[in-house]
Amino acid sequence: MGRPAFVRDRILAAAFDLIAVEGYEAVSTRAIAAAAKVGPASMFKHFPSKESLGRELYALALAPLQHQFADLTASAPEPGAAVTTAVELLYRAYDERPRMTALLIFPPHEFTPWEIDPANPRAVRSVLTALTRLDADDAAILWGALTGPLQDRFLRRRSGTMSPFAAAHAARLIRLLP
Repeated sequence: MGRPAFVRDRILAAAFDLIAVEGYEAVSTRAIAAAAKVGPASMFKHFPSKESLGRELYALALAPLQHQFADLTASAPEPGAAVTTAVELLYRAYDERPRMTALLIFPPHEFTPWEIDPANPRAVRSVLTALTRLDADDAAILWGALTGPLQDRFLRRRSGTMSPFAAAHAARLIRLLP
């Protein structure tokens, strides 16, 4: 009885590793199955499609960050404080789990996971948009400025942590607020 959960966990772990490094579109289900050391039939028994695997992966990977942003929403901070806390949360998340953060800042093009869908009011970007009271265009600029340093760090495989830069980066981002 524990075996199916074990196989499912191996598939998710392999998918997480491959997708975070290579990107959703670049990874095949065959490569995921091989990395998980399972056959294609076993893989499709647990996940009938690549999209179903991707959706579950996003749900699991981003849940902790979504909970933190829900707590941020509950505290009802002013826009500047919201940006500061968001930068701290995202930079800490990057320091602790860079591959998880990569899923957030490099979303797939083939489908939109609910965890990052703009229609989802609990999505990290949606929460930040609501807390800063920005329109869609200004929110996109803020999101790009917020995630740009994380993208650069991840893509260039730079060592070190981002948290020490959070306060300085947040101060720059706050200047983008009206």
